[in-house]
Amino acid sequence: MKHKIIRINEISEIDTSAVTIYDLNNRYIDIEGNMYGLRYNRMSKKIEIIRILRTHINDAPFYQQRLLEKKIIESRAAALSATDHAKDEKEDLPDDEIRFFDPNSFINETIALMQTHRERLKGIMMNIKNANIISLDDKAESSEMDDVFRTVEIDAVQKMEEVENYQKELINYPRSITYYQAKTDRQGREVIDRLAGDNQRILKFIYLYEMYHSIRGIYTTVYSLINKIREFVDEKKPDETVQKQVPERQAYNDALISIENTVRETEDLLDRLKTVEEYLYDSSNY
Repeated sequence: MKHKIIRINEISEIDTSAVTIYDLNNRYIDIEGNMYGLRYNRMSKKIEIIRILRTHINDAPFYQQRLLEKKIIESRAAALSATDHAKDEKEDLPDDEIRFFDPNSFINETIALMQTHRERLKGIMMNIKNANIISLDDKAESSEMDDVFRTVEIDAVQKMEEVENYQKELINYPRSITYYQAKTDRQGREVIDRLAGDNQRILKFIYLYEMYHSIRGIYTTVYSLINKIREFVDEKKPDETVQKQVPERQAYNDALISIENTVRETEDLLDRLKTVEEYLYDSSNY
């Protein structure tokens, strides 16, 4: 995953009212070389602008020059090839991607997103029931649907609540380092060894390690379950020739839209977790 780097003249050009969940990974660089990112504030329920990299004004030409050189290289490449497509406006700086990555913002954004997904999953199940796409006389299919919904409630909705509570535990009253160390994988133990007894740095690693694995676990499950629901709903699509009440069709369509949105957002989140993993096992980040 690469960040979308956007050049701006000043911070006022960032319109937070137009930001979506897919823009939260954007990075903005102003003419003085300052870099900004976005994060979701759970208390105010609004998107905030955060400064990611503080550069001295004397360092600004370095960033400006780097962006300018990249622009020149891309322009020359386009001129040399008559078959080239129009250049994408995105400017990715892969070498700096991990350097600019803020794992704490990612975790907080994901926890906020979990609250949305938890309520949405409940809404999807309610809409599917209200759509009456299964005959009341079909006991087998009714039982199948109930089994799927029960799994969603236990393995997704309840687990999301557990992850939120686990974050509070890690922040407010963490257990001993040896407790978490015993749970880590080989790579995790190697990072702890490299941190050489610096408890503050080790606790930062443990927090990120535990949240990364918790988030990856729950969203891997959610992705599997939401796709199973999508297959189930697709198979039971109401026949257009059959008379259905307007509320039933609306409930079906609402469920389908929510399912597709959740699939897309979950795929994006699982992709972003690759950057978290790369950051996680680099001991120099702590």
